[in-house]
Amino acid sequence: MTGRILIVDGIATQRIILRVKLATACYDVAQAATGAEARAQIARGGIDLVIVAERLPDTDAATFCAGLRGPFAPGVIVLMDQADPASRLAALRAGAEDTLVRPLDEQVLYARLRAILRAREAEHELRLRDETGRTLGAGTGLAEEAGHFAHRPRVAVVHARDAVSPALLSALRGSLGADLHAPRRDEVLRGRAGRYDVFVLIEADAGGALDFLGDLRVRHDGRTAAVLFVAEEAQRRPAITALDMGADDLVLGTAWPEELVLRIQKLVRRKGIADRLRATMKAGLRAALTDPLTGLHNRRYALPHLDRVDEAARAANKGYAVLLADIDDFKQVNDCNGHQAGDAVLAEVARRLAENVRAADLVSRFGGEEFLVTLPDTGPEAAAGVAERLRRAIRATPVSIGPGSAPIAVTISVGVATGPGAQAGPDGPRGRIDAADGALYAAKRAGRDRVERAPVPCRAQSERPEGASITPIRSSRSA
Repeated sequence: MTGRILIVDGIATQRIILRVKLATACYDVAQAATGAEARAQIARGGIDLVIVAERLPDTDAATFCAGLRGPFAPGVIVLMDQADPASRLAALRAGAEDTLVRPLDEQVLYARLRAILRAREAEHELRLRDETGRTLGAGTGLAEEAGHFAHRPRVAVVHARDAVSPALLSALRGSLGADLHAPRRDEVLRGRAGRYDVFVLIEADAGGALDFLGDLRVRHDGRTAAVLFVAEEAQRRPAITALDMGADDLVLGTAWPEELVLRIQKLVRRKGIADRLRATMKAGLRAALTDPLTGLHNRRYALPHLDRVDEAARAANKGYAVLLADIDDFKQVNDCNGHQAGDAVLAEVARRLAENVRAADLVSRFGGEEFLVTLPDTGPEAAAGVAERLRRAIRATPVSIGPGSAPIAVTISVGVATGPGAQAGPDGPRGRIDAADGALYAAKRAGRDRVERAPVPCRAQSERPEGASITPIRSSRSA
């Protein structure tokens, strides 16, 4: 998993050494020597995670973390020169994702980076969709960050020996503000212990812990639960594996109750936010913003979602792509076979399109026989490849329209518009749709069943000289 990481350290040699290590691991790395310089880089966008020294020339790590606010603020890992519990707690209270002690264990560092980037990417995607729903008045949104549950949060502390320290449970109960339980592993896996929002795995038996985590993640009632993995220093390798298997957070070494409380509360908040986001999408958007024939999101959802994708791309200085796909000769399908057959064709084309894109992409019915495909973080060549894959998926197999009728051969034409988010042109995402529409029109004129691409950056179709901005991807009707 790649991401852009900002290293903030007043000591140049330490910055350079860490930059080389991260670059070798295929991360995109930026550097800053002071907190002020780092904040300026973060404000320009495109930073996914910050690794900051405990002390900087102009501030300290806790103060720096406390100044990073907002749902799209990058996560922070604080590098400490020694394992000081008080400083560690101060950083966590200020909002740091974790603290690591120099000299760094590179494998632990990389595992934490992967886990943090994975979690934040998923949360950002959910937030993006929630903002789309709020724009349309179809959800409660996230006006507050408390992550309130519809129920009192339930936390399970599971120990390898099935015997959790009563003193630890007492300390946690006094501070968490959640229902705390200590079920046995078999009770959890057999569904006898009920549903939990957060699992705390305090493990000495590394092999058994990983087996339990794997079983938990494939269960319906454990798939979305947050997991805090607590392991001894001697269990570093299994702890790394746990992060890569889906554990959300890790405590390596002494598990102080105060630290466990902070980490559990953070996971409870995030779980509450994620649950509310999922509920918003399922209850609000599905009813108001879904095309009943195809099951796809409709134009009313697609346009605000595209606005959010454009905003995120500009903030991160990344590109995105827009595809417009249109069923060729669809009027002839209706005229020769009836509107019921036309509906069957629309539904099947929609299904094939949706099955051939990523989970983060959005396929929507844009109008009539036209479909809009939004591809976040996608460059020109990748977008052209997606468009060609979709064209082939539709062309590959005739569409069945019902008993007693011969299947209908169906093709689509696709217009592609791409470009960096910061260079989308004055018309923004609407200009990109216009450019894709112009490319689609060129594909129709060139014979249909083909992909055409508009130039980068996009311009509105009305501003484009006739025939001056369409790039063919391939010849029509090829096998």
